Amino acid sequence: MRPTLIMATVTAATIGFGTAAASAEDIALSLVHPKGRIDIPVGAVKQVNSEAISRVRNTETGEVHEYKDPHVDVCLAAEFRERICQLTQQIVDEPLAIVVDCETISKPIVREPLCTQSCFRISIFDLADATALAQRIRHGTNKACAPSS
Repeated sequence: MRPTLIMATVTAATIGFGTAAASAEDIALSLVHPKGRIDIPVGAVKQVNSEAISRVRNTETGEVHEYKDPHVDVCLAAEFRERICQLTQQIVDEPLAIVVDCETISKPIVREPLCTQSCFRISIFDLADATALAQRIRHGTNKACAPSS
């Protein structure tokens, strides 16, 4: 299962941690666009990992190349993958806000519909920020964020 790369960079250095345990109704993250908003509860996040490098395999030679690429991989339940597919089919070449804890952490341009992958990737400035963001997604928030685009 290969995550789809969402080209985005977060440069903010102040990413906090939640200390309370998350409930299934807490929101892990939201994907926000004027054509739709998808609030993803903590229970729908099947996996979230932070990593410092990416690996690319040359299909002709089999060689694996590594490069510095701090990021967070987020894998979601099937019901949310379908909703994301439907939204991103409508907004190719437009920005999609990724909101965590009522803060827009990234606003990448959707280059293709996110329909075939169960995971997506958020590129981050450094590993410390990626780790903090992964924690925020795991813990979710029970804050009522105003709908925004």
